[in-house]
Amino acid sequence: MKKSKSRRKKKEPTGAMIPNILQLLTSAIREKRCVAIRYHDQRHVRVIEPHVIYTHETGELVVEGYQTRGYSSSGRPPPFWRPFRLKKISAVSLLKENFETRVREGFAHEKDKYRNGLVAMIDDRRRVGGLPPEAIAARTSVNKPVYNYPQPEDTGPQMPKNPYRR
Repeated sequence: MKKSKSRRKKKEPTGAMIPNILQLLTSAIREKRCVAIRYHDQRHVRVIEPHVIYTHETGELVVEGYQTRGYSSSGRPPPFWRPFRLKKISAVSLLKENFETRVREGFAHEKDKYRNGLVAMIDDRRRVGGLPPEAIAARTSVNKPVYNYPQPEDTGPQMPKNPYRR
């Protein structure tokens, strides 16, 4: 008697992997690094420049990225913008390749869909050297010196004289 094999589709535990995927994608956004992803249980790889992670109106986490190369199920040749649902990403690899914000290609920080559940977004101010001028001005007051070098009248603690030295 032969045992019948059930042909059930193997389910991946992607729900448990979402925190790791989210952490890698957030790092990629912060460092402006490209990522290679496997999407929707496909064996093909896509390379994207992740710009923002937000909560969609359906409650799902979505990463919006500029796909520069790799597979496209629609057959459309890259490059193009595309949202990817985090729960459908099965693998992420952080690449050494960096990218610049794709403003000319249509990225804008002010889109309404980002306002309700923003998780991570590219911050162009970091490229200029840290904080924007307004934040630096707010942190320093007029009366307080920026650097704490000893003032000329402050000679600091005096060392006691050596009694054995003449």
